[in-house]
Formats: sequence, C-alpha cells, structure tokens
Amino acid sequence: MHGLPKSTPSLQLRHYVQNDALDAMVLNAEPSTRRWLPSHVYATADEAQSRLGYLISSYIEPGHPQLGPYVLAVTETRTARLIGHVGFSPLDHEVEVSYAIAESARGRGYGVEALTGACHWVASTFSVLRIVALTDVENSSSRRILERASFAHIQDEEMLFQGVRQAVSRYCWHAPAQPSGA
Repeated sequence: MHGLPKSTPSLQLRHYVQNDALDAMVLNAEPSTRRWLPSHVYATADEAQSRLGYLISSYIEPGHPQLGPYVLAVTETRTARLIGHVGFSPLDHEVEVSYAIAESARGRGYGVEALTGACHWVASTFSVLRIVALTDVENSSSRRILERASFAHIQDEEMLFQGVRQAVSRYCWHAPAQPSGA
C-alpha cells in the first residue's frame, strides 16, 4: 500500500503492525520521549495496543496526512529492530511531522535519514509540498536534526504544545521542485 516499505541507506520506513505495540511502548517510555513528546507515552500495554490499532486504522480512514494521522514505523535494515517513528498529521490546514529515534540508536544519523526519507515519501505519495515541524525551543537536538534534514527555521512562538503553553520553534520543509516534464 502506497509504496511501502521505503528503504533508505540504513532504514526501512513501513506501516505499523499490531505486533509493534509493545516495542513502541518501550520506545515511547524513554526519558527523552517522556520529556519532549509526552503525548506519545503509553501508560499500559493495553493503551499501546489500542493507540497502535487506531494509527493502523488511519492508514485506510482517512488515509491521508492532511486529514488524519499517518505514522510510519522506522526499523533498522540490518536488524529489523523497531527504532522509532516518523508521523504526519494535519495542523492548521498544513501537514506537521513529528519523529523520535530510540536513544540506543542515536548518533548514527538515523533521525535525519528517517525524517528526510519520510518527508520525500509523503511529498511524492500524497502531493504534500510543504511540511511543518514544531519543537520545544530548548530541544537543541531536534532543532539540529530538522536543520540537517533541510527544514528552515521560520520563527519561535508561544503556543499550546504537548499539552503545555510554551515557547516552540516552527520549521518548514518544501518538497523539491520536479523537473519540467516529470
């Protein structure tokens, strides 16, 4: 469906399957996810199963990141181990991206590789030409990943983010122009 899985040099981007729930729960319980993306933390295995079931059903209905969540699992090609996600969802008539890579898999460029591959895939699959990203202004690691993945910093602003009113940095990515006749 929709040309997945997508391979990058080190990773596979694919749809979640229900068997990913417990691994996703463990990843989302890591300290950095608890700090920066608390809305992604699952309290119980039942909650992880339920939330993942909802994300899986969203591939079909609504089936488009401008209308509802479209979250891709990120696995390491060499080991097939689930190491994170890249998710797209509607935000004020645009598409927002969020992402996380397992703490044990960081420092290898996987965040940039997953984010870049997923954005290009969404752009070509769903004709999404612009993607926004929001991150806490204090999350310097996320800001570096966004910049390395060709996102441009637009502005810092105060808004409700992850359930708390706080200062966030807004970034934007534009799909590369297609050559004439493509």
